[in-house]
Amino acid sequence: MIKIGILGMGGMGWFHASRIAQIPTAQLVAIADIRPERLAAERAVQINIANSAAPIDLSALARYDDASRLIAESGVDVIDICLPSFLHARYAVEALQAGKHVLCEKPMALSVAEAEQMLAASRQAGRKLMIAQCIRFWPEFRFLRDCMQEAKFGKLISLNLFRISGRPIWSWENWMLDAQRSGGALYDLHIHDVDFANFLLGMPAALHASRRVSEPAGLFDAIHATYEYAGGPQVHIHSGWGQAQIPFHAGYEAWFEHGFVRLDPSRQPALAVYEHLTTVEGKPAVYEAGDAYYNEIAYFLNCVQNDLPLLECPPESARDSLLLLEKELASIAAL
Repeated sequence: MIKIGILGMGGMGWFHASRIAQIPTAQLVAIADIRPERLAAERAVQINIANSAAPIDLSALARYDDASRLIAESGVDVIDICLPSFLHARYAVEALQAGKHVLCEKPMALSVAEAEQMLAASRQAGRKLMIAQCIRFWPEFRFLRDCMQEAKFGKLISLNLFRISGRPIWSWENWMLDAQRSGGALYDLHIHDVDFANFLLGMPAALHASRRVSEPAGLFDAIHATYEYAGGPQVHIHSGWGQAQIPFHAGYEAWFEHGFVRLDPSRQPALAVYEHLTTVEGKPAVYEAGDAYYNEIAYFLNCVQNDLPLLECPPESARDSLLLLEKELASIAAL
């Protein structure tokens, strides 16, 4: 049985706790949070996406009002970091140096330099580090990956990825709207599709990015990025936080040589395939349904238990996704 401690019981802490409860080889034994009401863990914290898992009872867990004490005293095998983004690198390094395996929510960190510190700590400790880039494990996105790998519709020609939401106004001390602590929509929202493009296609030969900025906070409200791959597809990524509260909406449009695949949750079917050349006739995609949060946690724990390489989500790849964000920032600065 793998014993797990969660740092941070905000929205994602509850997402992770509810999935760990479904994994037979895992046991959540401890949680940490500096806020007494979150540490009490009496009810799930609501964020911009609904938690579809069944309610869970966390009353029997060990509780720590200090993350470092949980790492040092709880006796867990795995530290699951669901803290604000600016704390990821600090506690990942601390946990790895204490001999714990680490699953860390995205973004990996707020800079490539911090990510390199995490990688170095993982190598030196001989412990596994994975970043919870959930889109890599999302069934509808894995369908697109399978279409590419199996050449179901020929080569991928062009890909449009989009992800929008209302501004996250629910965070502790409003940290998500503090560019220095969250990185804004670029690191909180845009990172998902940047990472998925990296997962599918690797590093582009060239990229261009533009943005709109809110003053005086300096937050990026809307980001557009175009990636060009030598001999491969063009990729457009659009992400942003609306000034008004709007429903969360994400998906993709993929042009292939002999077909088109669209994920749009506002349509029915949400995931549709078009492969007729003369008539508009879409059909539901056939794929294995599932829960991305369960998939990513179960995958990581299986790799820990059986000492397997993290082929689906190596930390070096998550570091490269941060490098792409820094390249986008350089492109924006050159405008």
